[in-house]
Amino acid sequence: MSKRFEQAKAYTEKYKDKLSPCRFCGNTDIRIASDRESVIAGAHRKAYGTVRVRYRNVWAVVCSTDRCDCTRNFTSVRKAIDHWNEQQKQDQNK
Repeated sequence: MSKRFEQAKAYTEKYKDKLSPCRFCGNTDIRIASDRESVIAGAHRKAYGTVRVRYRNVWAVVCSTDRCDCTRNFTSVRKAIDHWNEQQKQDQNK
């Protein structure tokens, strides 16, 4: 198993008390997921005339219910958690 998946599992365990339940289904089994995202280095393109692609880990918070709710990818786990909690509060305030 990839190191980033193990990190995602560890982050889920570490922050499980800080994650709000899903606003749509009420599920409390919320997980942190990891993915790879490509980034094209624009400065490299200008200097050398070629495209250089780098990859970085990104993090999202997802409801474990299929096709329910999730956040977009963030480069920081804390930002993903904060965004998730803000999303869940929005429906409660209506």
